[in-house]
Amino acid sequence: MTGAYFTRTGDREYLPTPHTQGPWSPDHQHFGPPGALLTRAIEQCTAADTEPGALLLGRVTFDILGPLPLRPLTVRARTGRPGRRVRLVHAELLHDGDPLVRASAWAVRPAPGDVPSHEEKAEPPCPPPHPDDPESTVPPEWSCGFLASMAWHFVHGEYGRPGPAAVWLRPRVPLVAGEPLTPAQRVVLAADSANGVSAELPIDSWGFVPPDLTVHFTRPPEGDWLYLDARSALGPGHPGLATSALYDTRGPVARSAQTLLIHPRG
Repeated sequence: MTGAYFTRTGDREYLPTPHTQGPWSPDHQHFGPPGALLTRAIEQCTAADTEPGALLLGRVTFDILGPLPLRPLTVRARTGRPGRRVRLVHAELLHDGDPLVRASAWAVRPAPGDVPSHEEKAEPPCPPPHPDDPESTVPPEWSCGFLASMAWHFVHGEYGRPGPAAVWLRPRVPLVAGEPLTPAQRVVLAADSANGVSAELPIDSWGFVPPDLTVHFTRPPEGDWLYLDARSALGPGHPGLATSALYDTRGPVARSAQTLLIHPRG
């Protein structure tokens, strides 16, 4: 697969490609790519005025103010609370001057090398797929540019099957042409799929749209593949919630949460 999720058209201007298209409407983006684009801008602020790589993202939260059209976008990021050990960054994604997404992130200096390790030791239940393993298929009602841009290998569950699911996934294209995806960008790109892979309702008759996404990072993932273990909770009279744990081959790397607006479609 060729191309990228975004084409750079200016200093802070980007044009989304069809790879960003989401399943809710052919005219709107999946939030994974624009979330990763905002993460890219946030990372540039965490690296500013300090040694490269000295600060790592600990948490990023996105508030999605409305559907994201397949139209030119502007990205802005600024430091809200400066610091050499901990830093707060704010970012926005805009179209024609109107904000579509607002994000905030905390970045912290990594713990010293002599701190005792108390990392989770859990590992994914199986290794990443072999290159010759057949990929999982996506049902027609879920078909879109973004899902086609990712390699999916479900361990249990699948798109279109209600209930919790776990899947190895990786992007086939870069975020911006000529740039490799950073570990944090890959995590955000994957995490926004939690509500879809673990959907409890059919997408052709129900909406379960997240107006937000929060990701907490435990360490940068290694390798190209991420394991997404997701589940959704919903019921009459209360909001829905999709959560996930993300792993690389060594173990946990992040956790995510999404509020879900549940509504009938049509």
